[in-house]
Amino acid sequence: MNPLLAFFVLVIFLFTSCSEEQKIYSDADAAKLINRELLKDVHIVYSDSAKIELRIVAPEMIRYTESAMEKEEFPKGLQAFIYDDQNQLVNTLASKYAIRVRSEGKTYLRDSVVFSSVNQEVLKTSELIWNENLGKISTDKFVRIIRKEELIQGYGFETDQHFRKGTIKAIDAIIPANKLYKEEHP
Repeated sequence: MNPLLAFFVLVIFLFTSCSEEQKIYSDADAAKLINRELLKDVHIVYSDSAKIELRIVAPEMIRYTESAMEKEEFPKGLQAFIYDDQNQLVNTLASKYAIRVRSEGKTYLRDSVVFSSVNQEVLKTSELIWNENLGKISTDKFVRIIRKEELIQGYGFETDQHFRKGTIKAIDAIIPANKLYKEEHP
């Protein structure tokens, strides 16, 4: 094979294999992004004193840039990974939609919200509201907490932002009797 021809074939192959597909936005799509920033494959890390506290991963984020409407929207959902003081993963949180409204100091997580702890506890609900100013997470929606041998469900839930101790307002639980009462006879 001619070395010059082989070189051109290699160059054409490299250009076609390395090209990244660019999405072309229509005028209507571009108009929707006025005063907004569209970010893809988002990875956000919050840390304090070189210790990771929270890591957020999302396929897409829209940042509203107007000062009166500062917010971040996650229209395709997000996953949050929560760490302890030793940088160990302790909790995960996921939802199919989320929006953080800076002026309110609140983040709203909606649609299939799932919180999981390393203790294999899972909380499922349709909505959670994180009040950053108060350090509280709450909902007035139906919640289900699944543990190894028990299921707790009800309406209304509140906890601290680390999910250490929570309260369900109207509760309905399935708890094994051996957890409620100790048998007195061996």
